[in-house]
Amino acid sequence: MTTLTDALHALATHCQQANSLSALTFHRGVEREALRVERSEGRISHKPHPKSLGSTLTHSSITTDYSEALMEFITQVHPSVEGVVKELEDIHNLVNHELDKQDECLWPASMPCYLENNDDVPIAYFGESNTGKLKQVYREGLSNRYGRIMQCIAGMHYNFSFDKNFWSFLEAYKGKSSLSAAEKQVFQSESYFALIRNFRRSSWMLSLLFGASPAIDESFLPQKPSSLSHLEKNTWFGPKATSLRMSDLGYQNKAQADLYVCYNDVDTYISTVKKALQTPYQRYQDIGVKIDGQYRQLNSNLLQIENEYYSDIRPKRVTNPGEHPSAALQARGVEYIEVRIMDLDPDSPIGMKSSTLYFIDVFLLYCMLRGDERLSGAECNQLRVMQQEIASHGRDIDSEFDFGQGPIKLREKAKIVLDKLALVADFLSESTGNPAYQEAVAIQSEKLSNPGLLPAALLMDRCHAEQGYQNAMLSLAKKQQTGWMQRPLPNTLINEFMKKATQSITEQETIEAADSVDFDTFLADYLIPQ
Repeated sequence: MTTLTDALHALATHCQQANSLSALTFHRGVEREALRVERSEGRISHKPHPKSLGSTLTHSSITTDYSEALMEFITQVHPSVEGVVKELEDIHNLVNHELDKQDECLWPASMPCYLENNDDVPIAYFGESNTGKLKQVYREGLSNRYGRIMQCIAGMHYNFSFDKNFWSFLEAYKGKSSLSAAEKQVFQSESYFALIRNFRRSSWMLSLLFGASPAIDESFLPQKPSSLSHLEKNTWFGPKATSLRMSDLGYQNKAQADLYVCYNDVDTYISTVKKALQTPYQRYQDIGVKIDGQYRQLNSNLLQIENEYYSDIRPKRVTNPGEHPSAALQARGVEYIEVRIMDLDPDSPIGMKSSTLYFIDVFLLYCMLRGDERLSGAECNQLRVMQQEIASHGRDIDSEFDFGQGPIKLREKAKIVLDKLALVADFLSESTGNPAYQEAVAIQSEKLSNPGLLPAALLMDRCHAEQGYQNAMLSLAKKQQTGWMQRPLPNTLINEFMKKATQSITEQETIEAADSVDFDTFLADYLIPQ
């Protein structure tokens, strides 16, 4: 049985023999969500997406997620962390200067601001094309199924893939040399699924170290759960919580409980998702699909579309126009993975620190190299329970938790994993000459010695100092925007984004003009199984 050390040694040998470090080049991109709020009181914005920023349907880097007020910034794929951070900084700089003109700013945290009620959340508008209407009706469905308030939760998604030279190494290391193109595709998909299984074995670490949503405004829930405590100024919080966003108080979807998969088999994953797209669900049937000429949802099945399946990590493939994600996976295999567990970091004006991205790189390489063991049903369920436990009680770091091998103190368990990650970080830093990998793991190790450094603890400190979650996050939002307004906005950047905005609006108009069938026909065709 090979070990992590064996795999790292073999990878080092491969790089030396090839006289290249391309196998250690990771390709990554980020999607950052952020609520647009009124600067005066921190209420959710009811203004339309700024026209100066272009079309949310077609813009390559600035769009919206569920709500018209929930902005989403998407970077290109970069071979360096610094490239991702620089692009995010450019987007935030431009957007904050635009929002300042209409007395708005970006909410810095994952859990939303004060929301008066469900109707306080405007659903995103994508124009009058059939594609735009599909996006809007899907969101109407989410509103009717889960409520709009839950859909205002924001996060950071990390899209990650390995370089083709890494796959050459892994094929040789696993004794899979001389594969045909089709066999290479299968091998890559199976390897990414092994990474995903190992990710799930240790993803609680990310909630512990980076969870930054221990508190919510009381408007988020109709009544206070017994698991939460009360803080003045309308704030509820989990005394030992790390990420309420990832707890059962965050993305709630009991209807999907039976959809939980352990990622042991690519075909089984695809067939499970496809089945959910065709399986009627009684409560959604009771809502109705089209009533009095108005769509309430795309369909009444367990999933309207595949993206409705909630998971902290997803296998992904770039799709062709009109192609369903599962069809793309089945036809061309897994291309990259999307890490969805990460809370926004309120202390960063772009929602994340570069050291965090370096840590995720280390974490994902560890997940790829630690083995490809299947998950048993019992282990799969245990990991699901543990993820919830750490999200809800993870700051109780000296308490015992059962990870499947009997009770162990969380601090001790976390140190075991961090020691393994340190091996990977040492290898990467020594091989590439970039100390950032080692520094990233060292920063997280310090949190075990001083839990007061955990993002969740820091956020609670702010809530206590500012007399409540709403006050604390609004104060931080204003401070961050002031920082952006003091930052130069180069004309080259303005011109670049003006060009993107104009081009995106033209593209939307082209799409709208090209529609040749009514929406009913378009939707019926779209919902045909692929």
